[in-house]
Amino acid sequence: MVLPHTICPCTAVIALGYSVFYFEVQLPNGSTGQLLDIMDYVSNSVMMPLIALLSTVLIGWLMTPDYVIDEMERSGHKFRRKKLYRIMIRYVAPVMMFVLFLQSTGILS
Repeated sequence: MVLPHTICPCTAVIALGYSVFYFEVQLPNGSTGQLLDIMDYVSNSVMMPLIALLSTVLIGWLMTPDYVIDEMERSGHKFRRKKLYRIMIRYVAPVMMFVLFLQSTGILS
């Protein structure tokens, strides 16, 4: 658990990025950004694709697709295309998320 008093200094520094802590940095996507832009770039271009990749690996290989299928069928509804779902979540989605991650970080241009 993160305590509130440990978050405040970090957020205050980011909030003051356009005044006291103003500086410009060249971002990997070619634009120029300040402190808030750097945090936005890291969040959108690195963390989101990475979390999406890790989520597909978690659901596809660690928890197995059967866990999700059982949850879906618990209400009495039929989960159609189980085989397609298993293939997509295990093989297709991780590959696509990995390519998206490489592209968003600039490794794959």
